[in-house]
Amino acid sequence: MSPDDGTWRYTWPAGSRLLGELETLVTVADCRVIDLGCGQGRLGLWALAHGAAEVVFADQSAEALAGIPAHARARCLEHSWGDALPPCDLLLGGDILYRPAAFPELVASVASALQAATAEALLVDPRSRLEEELPQLARQHGLTWQTERRDLGYTLVRVHRGRAQA
Repeated sequence: MSPDDGTWRYTWPAGSRLLGELETLVTVADCRVIDLGCGQGRLGLWALAHGAAEVVFADQSAEALAGIPAHARARCLEHSWGDALPPCDLLLGGDILYRPAAFPELVASVASALQAATAEALLVDPRSRLEEELPQLARQHGLTWQTERRDLGYTLVRVHRGRAQA
């Protein structure tokens, strides 16, 4: 594990904006959800409150994970980019696309979790333009990468296993 850099303490802007409209984007009832790079766990806690069957809070910081409230349908996973994740129905990642050097490992982790044809990842970033290599990295793992600029001022990325969305 890398040393704790404290980034989990910060309330990241795109994750906050996603949180404000998650209910209009996905249904999590009875789903297995991963909050990747969970930090304070806000996306995963939202999923629990909206009926997720299970939420895995994954972060490299043991200190961040220690702050996640205990819940019968939740577990914490100390995780570094590149490590495999358990299969899920929905992976949520708020503001995790900020270290280009780690993109190959990050995309590998996302790919490991999206095993089912119906599984989806929602990744968000405040920037209007993301690095051009990200869709190519996704394709190398059999994933489809689609970006959309949202009215609330963030970029939403939908990632799926080898299928394009209309």
